[in-house]
Amino acid sequence: MQVRFGVMCSGLTFPKWQANAIEMLLALDGVECALLIVDGREAKNKEEGGWRLLKTVPFRNYLWLGYSWFLKRRSVAEKPTTLQHLFAKVPSVKVEPYRKGKFTELFSDEDVQQIEEYNLDFILRFGFGIIRGDILNAARHGVWSFHHDDEQTYRGGPPCFWEIYHRDRVTGAILQRLTDRLDAGIVLRKGYLKTKGRYLKNRDQLFLESSRWPALVCRNLLDGYSPSTQRAPSETSAPIYHAPTNSQFLRYLFLALFSTVRSIYRGLLYVDLWNIGVVEAPIEEFLKSEKPEPVKWFPLQGKERFVADPFWLKSSGGSQGKRTLLYEEFFYRRGKGSILRAEYLDGGFTAEREVISATHHLSYPFLFEWDGETYMIPETWEAGEVALYRATAFPESWEKVSVLIPNFAGVDSTIINYNGYFWVYTVDKKDGPHYNLKLFFAKDIAGEWHPHPQNPVKTDIRSVRPAGTPFLYEGELYRPAMDYSEKIEGRIQINRVIELTTTTYREEVVQIVNPYVNSEFPDKIHTLCAGEGETLIDGCREVLILTNPGLIRYKLKTIADLLR
Repeated sequence: MQVRFGVMCSGLTFPKWQANAIEMLLALDGVECALLIVDGREAKNKEEGGWRLLKTVPFRNYLWLGYSWFLKRRSVAEKPTTLQHLFAKVPSVKVEPYRKGKFTELFSDEDVQQIEEYNLDFILRFGFGIIRGDILNAARHGVWSFHHDDEQTYRGGPPCFWEIYHRDRVTGAILQRLTDRLDAGIVLRKGYLKTKGRYLKNRDQLFLESSRWPALVCRNLLDGYSPSTQRAPSETSAPIYHAPTNSQFLRYLFLALFSTVRSIYRGLLYVDLWNIGVVEAPIEEFLKSEKPEPVKWFPLQGKERFVADPFWLKSSGGSQGKRTLLYEEFFYRRGKGSILRAEYLDGGFTAEREVISATHHLSYPFLFEWDGETYMIPETWEAGEVALYRATAFPESWEKVSVLIPNFAGVDSTIINYNGYFWVYTVDKKDGPHYNLKLFFAKDIAGEWHPHPQNPVKTDIRSVRPAGTPFLYEGELYRPAMDYSEKIEGRIQINRVIELTTTTYREEVVQIVNPYVNSEFPDKIHTLCAGEGETLIDGCREVLILTNPGLIRYKLKTIADLLR
């Protein structure tokens, strides 16, 4: 199948994020840019220069105008990038739409007819204003346009600013197919990132991350699936925002300064002290609004180490109810984790012993059984692979049997067997490990593993990184994931999987699991592991480093590594 697309633009030079989007589209097999639709008014506007803009902006917005001009020269996402080498042989049409009302721009019938003759599958809008009319249907799958905010919360602009002003935890963005109704596009792709305290960083991260979305939606077209025909137009009553006034801008500067100071303070003076525990309730109880209690915590002594990421086999009850669990042990002075095992019996933990150690960091020892064998997938991102281990004498002895995903810095990789395939949920340490969900699948655990064509299948800082065992309940599949929106690994959101195929993926959040705030470890939670009538969890207490010399050394080493 061939896919032909057009680009609405002002010329052959694009902001970096738009150039990235076009280059990723052209990197797909069977995809070509067949037409440039150039705004003929741009040259006239440039001739009139910046004085025209200055005269049209009210005095109350002057601070924002100056700040925007200052930032544009420092933005990575807005860096001018020429694509002349890619478009040298691409035909172009120059059009000058006419105004209807104050903002709407319409294309003439002649221009629309000329564009239709190029038989385009979609048009990517990187130019013009608010367009309506027949041009929206001049391509088979319409005109695709970005809105860099959550359309359910913010309309208007500036993009990615008001989330900082209102101290929102996340900033959203959408790629939509435009319709003839304002702010009622068909959402093709949507994502959320953690709101940065400074505007330039917040905007750049959204612009650059979302630039991959047109290529991901285009892959759907190549697979014969059109999202725009499967979904209804968005409905929103969100307020329309405009450029901040001078007083609003000054408040933003204060908030940005406060956010920076707070981040430095928390980052320098506190570390996470994790511990593991058992809740005597099945994992599906966490789907309820009131999470089960109490927690029986591991008897962690001192502040030299933490334990986290606990796993056991759902059917691992041994003699007299004894259960074996594996987990990460992390000594601050070493700066890396190893895998330990312990026994749980009658509300107590015993027999702690190391089972796997390596020169690189190990954590998240995900356990599962298949075909009479016991397997483990530990986190080994520093080794650049997702490796499979088999127990030769559970739980003491393990052998590495294969590398499921080579040359991939997988974090918290989690495997399930579902609908005739093995699926690995994971994140890439080098590509948005807190917000980009990656899927891999294989027919057989020892067979060839394939990346999902929609990777990342989901972009959301609140509900992506795996946080324990997926589970079936009343015929539906659920998946715990970490929520990074307020704190790093602060809480868990449980997703219900709606659609899981080799070409599509959808899930929705159905429950939030907050930390056990009245316990010894009240600040964070990031693992749920199912057992028979019991659930393994972990919890965290944020500890002031001044309470322990070892914590001070660990924090100084961490800062030094970041500065290298």
